[in-house]
Amino acid sequence: MPISLQRRFPRMAKASGTRAASLVELELEKTTHSPISASFLRDAYARMLLTRMVDNYACKLYLQGQIAFAATCCGHEAAQVGSAACIEIGEDFTLPYYRDLGVVLTIGMTPYEVFRTYLLANRRQADEARSIVQNKPADPVLHWGYHKRNTITGPAPVATQILHAAGIAFACKLRKAAAVTVAYCGDGATAEPDFLEGINFAARHRLPLIIICEQDSSDDQLSVLQSLSLPGQLEHRCVDGTDVMAVYKAMQTALQHARDAHGPVLLEMRVKRYTPGQPGIGEEGSRNDPLLRCQQLLKEQGMWDEEWAEQLHERVKTEVEQAMQDALRDVS
Repeated sequence: MPISLQRRFPRMAKASGTRAASLVELELEKTTHSPISASFLRDAYARMLLTRMVDNYACKLYLQGQIAFAATCCGHEAAQVGSAACIEIGEDFTLPYYRDLGVVLTIGMTPYEVFRTYLLANRRQADEARSIVQNKPADPVLHWGYHKRNTITGPAPVATQILHAAGIAFACKLRKAAAVTVAYCGDGATAEPDFLEGINFAARHRLPLIIICEQDSSDDQLSVLQSLSLPGQLEHRCVDGTDVMAVYKAMQTALQHARDAHGPVLLEMRVKRYTPGQPGIGEEGSRNDPLLRCQQLLKEQGMWDEEWAEQLHERVKTEVEQAMQDALRDVS
């Protein structure tokens, strides 16, 4: 069996060795990268590569008819890995949405567990279809959840996880716990009443809540949140979601803000989603692809090595393929 990436690439160490890398306000659109940040860039690249590889194989399973649903996260890797790397596992609560493969992998799910989740969801959908014919109840379709790491299973309706996150954050505040609740959503969630109700409740009670909205957008597209009436007690930051260091720094600052009882934070991650296996073409693709941008950062820090990159790619590919085959065997 290949060496597990969960052991070989442990959760990324904080850049400063403390829970928050910076307490200063960041001008996120113009983030600069200090040399101290280079110490975990290789781990960030490895995590994003793992996420993309698992995503690609999941999409292949979908095209082969092995699973009934696969929502790609290709292009979201920096937004997901960079933010999830800051979460205190076992203390904070995480509520991912259906594209957040990079979040659950960074928090601790293994590729095998991911593929098994996909395959079990497909089996339960088939059971549900048969139950409808036989007029019998069926088990619900699985969503991302990892309870031993405080990752809450997401609901099927869009944006309802924001309400759940606000409730969890409220309970943490009442118990005087140090935990922060982190909820993820897509840009489509912002049009739902549950989204506004959740952020208004969190702002009114100054809850330790961070909401991360992964917005698929082009450079000239306006924020989907500009048309919304956001509460004044809510901190809103727009972040380059293709830059893993910008995401990491923004998330560290947001977590410190929430832990210091200053209220909720909304991080709007601007990403460019790609079709799996076909990342952006030419200059625009290089500028928006999270892996290529991280590679460029590694080169700037003098940490990129072609031999290391090739060995890493082969190691990740071997482990992901083995995990997929093991899941197919166990669920069949």
